[in-house]
Amino acid sequence: MADASSFSTPPQTAGEAVREQICIHCALPIPPADLVVETVDGVERQFCCQGCRGAWLIITGAGLDRFYRQRHWQEPGLPEGAFETPYDDGYLARFVETDGHTGELSFIVEGLRCASCVWLNEKILSGLDGVESARVNYATHRARVRFDLERLGPADLFAAVSSLGYLPRPFTRDAAHQARERERRSLLMRLGAALFLSMQLMGYSLALYAGYFQGMEAGAKKLLQLFSALVATPVVFYSGWPFLQGAWRSLRHRSPGMDLLVATGILAAWGASLHAMWAGGEVYFDTAAMIVTLLLTGRLFENGARRRAASGVDRLLQLAPDTARRLDDSGAAITVESAVLQPGERILVTPGERFPVDGRLLEGTTEVDCSAATGEPLPQARQPGDPVLAGTMNLLAAVTLTVERPAADSFVARVARLVEEAQARRAPIQQLADRVSAWFVPLVAAMAAATWLFWQLSASQEVSPLLAAVAVLVIACPCALGLATPTAILVASGAAAGRGILFRGGDIIEAVAAVEVVAFDKTGTLTEGRPQLVAIEPAEGTADELLARVACAETGSNHPLALGVQAEVRRRGLSLAPAMTGVRTLPGLGLTADSPEGLQLIGSRQLLVGHGIIPPLHEDTAATEIHIALAGRYLGRLLFRDTIRPGAGELVTALHRLGIRTVLLSGDSQAAAEQLAARIGIDEARGGLLPEGKCARLQAERDAGRRVMMVGDGINDAPALALADVGCALAGGTDIALTTSDLVLTVPRLDRLQEALQLARSTMSIVRQNLFWAFVYNLAALPLAAAGGLAPIHAAAAMALSSVCVVANSLRLGRKKS
Repeated sequence: MADASSFSTPPQTAGEAVREQICIHCALPIPPADLVVETVDGVERQFCCQGCRGAWLIITGAGLDRFYRQRHWQEPGLPEGAFETPYDDGYLARFVETDGHTGELSFIVEGLRCASCVWLNEKILSGLDGVESARVNYATHRARVRFDLERLGPADLFAAVSSLGYLPRPFTRDAAHQARERERRSLLMRLGAALFLSMQLMGYSLALYAGYFQGMEAGAKKLLQLFSALVATPVVFYSGWPFLQGAWRSLRHRSPGMDLLVATGILAAWGASLHAMWAGGEVYFDTAAMIVTLLLTGRLFENGARRRAASGVDRLLQLAPDTARRLDDSGAAITVESAVLQPGERILVTPGERFPVDGRLLEGTTEVDCSAATGEPLPQARQPGDPVLAGTMNLLAAVTLTVERPAADSFVARVARLVEEAQARRAPIQQLADRVSAWFVPLVAAMAAATWLFWQLSASQEVSPLLAAVAVLVIACPCALGLATPTAILVASGAAAGRGILFRGGDIIEAVAAVEVVAFDKTGTLTEGRPQLVAIEPAEGTADELLARVACAETGSNHPLALGVQAEVRRRGLSLAPAMTGVRTLPGLGLTADSPEGLQLIGSRQLLVGHGIIPPLHEDTAATEIHIALAGRYLGRLLFRDTIRPGAGELVTALHRLGIRTVLLSGDSQAAAEQLAARIGIDEARGGLLPEGKCARLQAERDAGRRVMMVGDGINDAPALALADVGCALAGGTDIALTTSDLVLTVPRLDRLQEALQLARSTMSIVRQNLFWAFVYNLAALPLAAAGGLAPIHAAAAMALSSVCVVANSLRLGRKKS
């Protein structure tokens, strides 16, 4: 580096005339006294400060210099405080979620202007030694980084972002809100100036129009035109600065965008008016000013709509209170921030308060309102030993609970993260809009030039060549194309989260909308998952002996059948021998256990047949059966029945109305599967299936060209959930479902699946409506403008309205009632 470049700050003399330079990194003008020059391979680069020079060296040294060619900033400069990081590891540690040696830090990045800023930050952060993953959400300006705590500290992440000229701040609701407010305030100030000055300008313009038709003294006309120029110029260069700056960058980086079209139209109208003013012609200052005013108005509405669309995540995070009453060793309650609570600590929650973290009741009995967190409408009874989720409300009595997870890792926080990630994932249908937008701007620019040339050469005097070309530039709206899909996905995923439905991304919403076959697991999905023991049929010995033998092997198991065995043991008051050793679980078959008498088998008929033991044939029964054998001898069987989950029949009927075929895939006997299918109306039932058998059946459907959704409990059906086009887990708040499924129903209610399917279809319908509107608008408006049928002011209003219409149409998803 020392051979290829040299750093210098050139001296300035009092009389030296220095032309204005633009900083290559932050794009601000460089005061002559602050000019910093870096010469690389004979090419001189100018910077406004050492910080920008350092950021440029980091970016180019990492091979990421295409950032400068790709970025699309609406305004120049860097956020106040850039290149400074006042946060150290000690302070930032409270915001880090830890999992062994791995940490995850979420923080706000101020100064993000475009997708290239996101790309740059992700590349730099991912390149740090010890960083496992780095993602930056442009919609929320929130970064999330997973890193090795032994190799990297959170302050190192902040230092890396600060070195690029961005401003990192720990993520809190206040920080995110303040960043959004700063953006909104800047927009309001520019729009306010534009509205005030445009009203003054319209007064002058009305006088000029009256003089055009009724005659006006030349001196008065010249004075009114001069006042119009003085008033319009601040509108163009202050209020319209974001468009002008964006256009300049798009030219520098050879990637034309909407700002280039708008800026060209604004400057054409303003520049032609200046020329006409000195040449004695008619001026169009009002056109330039009103284009800026109308477009800023549309952007303000669009900004507000985006904030409302993204508010679903904020509402989730606001469920959990910021403070909690922690109990010390003496039992005294101390108010602390929820963020500092650690697993194992005790907290007190009184009636009417929400639980600040996930925990388990230690003392007291109460009822909990889970509706805001999971969508479950009825209060749930809780007693010592029962879990509670952050964001749920304590209704009846003061309770003490033990913290199980930090606030940042609570169920509500994890759901909010999933929703935020889902809003950032792109749906495949968005690729169409992206491809069109790539060639849209050059095409419109060429069309505007052709329009000007046509009317310039035309004998007709009815259409102004300049105004027709400006109208073409202004009315074109690639924004409507760009907003068509992401706004609908943003609104839908936020609305669904409030109903206990988690889509893992826009691609999942599109996949759910296309589902043609829904396959269900039986136990825990279509049934309650709490089977009751209804019969004990010993082949030798007594029923109690057979039951006790099974219970000793299944001690500590959470399998629904094992819980049914344990409940019956408690009901009968049986005393059990010590738990068996060498217990081995065989998915889909049962378990084996070592005993002094030999190998014990407990499970399906297939398990015993595989060990050379043929259970007696019984008359077909719809009950679930467990067979028991010991040292090659058949000991008998247990029979279980499960309760059908409420709403199962209604769900199947609703799926049929949507044209979706239903299949039941169960590990139970074929008779049990067929009986359940007949009771609730499922089209096809397959019983006696191992996990690989379920996968084979799903693959057959996919090979036939049908889109398949698998609905299970998120635990035992993992292979099938992974194979299906969409894996849906009735989680009820389980960790494994949150991390492995495409679609998660956080409350185990089947009607939520119907809502998810209907919402996905409604979302894709809205997306298609948006795309149709965007395409039809541009196809109809561009020829109309080129033909001289629209004034530039009308074109600006139509262009702003088109973007607002797309966003407003998407917001309808948030108002849909289920």
